[in-house]
Amino acid sequence: MLSELSYSALTDVILACLQAFAAGCLIRPDVVKTSAAGVWALSMSLIAFTFMLGAIDHGFFEPVAHWLHEPLKITTRALAAVTSFFICVTAALQFLQSHHRKLVYIVSAAVNAAVILSLFLTDNFFIVMGTYSAAMLFLLTLSILGLKKGTGSLALTGGIVITFVASSLPIVGFELFSGFGIYATYHVVLMPAVLCFYLGGLKLDRQGPTLVK
Repeated sequence: MLSELSYSALTDVILACLQAFAAGCLIRPDVVKTSAAGVWALSMSLIAFTFMLGAIDHGFFEPVAHWLHEPLKITTRALAAVTSFFICVTAALQFLQSHHRKLVYIVSAAVNAAVILSLFLTDNFFIVMGTYSAAMLFLLTLSILGLKKGTGSLALTGGIVITFVASSLPIVGFELFSGFGIYATYHVVLMPAVLCFYLGGLKLDRQGPTLVK
């Protein structure tokens, strides 16, 4: 019988692989790397890397209280904060005008820099989850508003909704079956969101406003 930590690590690996595959499929020759589609592909890659680091930590270092557990935990959370920034950049590039985009870049960079700094001062994971959730909520709001204009995406919107549903499960303590664990459940429920994020990424602007302009 596998432990909850083992289930968490195994499902994390599967989720990371799915996420990395989807990110790779979004990196296309016709996509400008600093466009909304290009930055979204980068965000997807960072999410995959974050999941994989979490799997390595849960599977090998955390169970034996290895000294690398703490550095890996901080690195994983820092990557989540960096990802939050690029999610905001994606939303700004896809949906906002130039002057509003710059404001988003500045505010998001400042907030997530503060979050990364806080990781060395406190062990509060909800600070990271708060900024990540705020970035997703920002993207969700703009995607819904953009549906009428044709800039939004039902797939992207659905993926974010699934992410919020999955994120609520550890809070309420729900698990798929006894002994499976709330975090393994979280990983499994997130898997359909990966497909939605891939399909949504295909609808993002590939050549338009870019981060360097």
